[in-house]
Amino acid sequence: MDKKSQTKAGIIFGTVMAVIFFLQTLITGDNPGAKNILIAFIVAAFCGTLAGFLYALTLNKIGRSGWIDKQMRITTELGESMLFDTPANHFKGIEAVGGKLYLTNKRLVFKSHKINFQKHQLSINLSDILKVDKYKPFSIANNGLLIKTTDNKIEKFVVQKREAWVEQLCKNNYLQLG
Repeated sequence: MDKKSQTKAGIIFGTVMAVIFFLQTLITGDNPGAKNILIAFIVAAFCGTLAGFLYALTLNKIGRSGWIDKQMRITTELGESMLFDTPANHFKGIEAVGGKLYLTNKRLVFKSHKINFQKHQLSINLSDILKVDKYKPFSIANNGLLIKTTDNKIEKFVVQKREAWVEQLCKNNYLQLG
């Protein structure tokens, strides 16, 4: 994960935590007066900022350690070459399983990292991909990648560099978008 993504994740996490701290302080306070609202706001701003900073710092430390990358590597087959890869999440039920998505000249492979409940590896031959499409996960972000296979399975991913993924998949598999 690059610094920009880590910072963005830290800001989002910190904002969510600030809202939670604000509501928690208001709910547990004895008197919902102006003074307590101001105190709740100050506590939320401080704790949310601290939580966001610590979250981004933790992502940075884990990312630079190489530990996650080492255990997410895939083995390529004879005659198979790596074309593209980025960190990704694969939706498996309600869990967005974290890992890495790889494109080779023969297949699309997702491999989860060990910090998930549902650890798995998914491999789809490029010849089995019927359709590549973009979508908005939770109707919010523009980073969803939808893959429909010839056996009518739909696999959903959240990826970095979505436009590059679509371009690579369409170029290397002669697919049409959507």
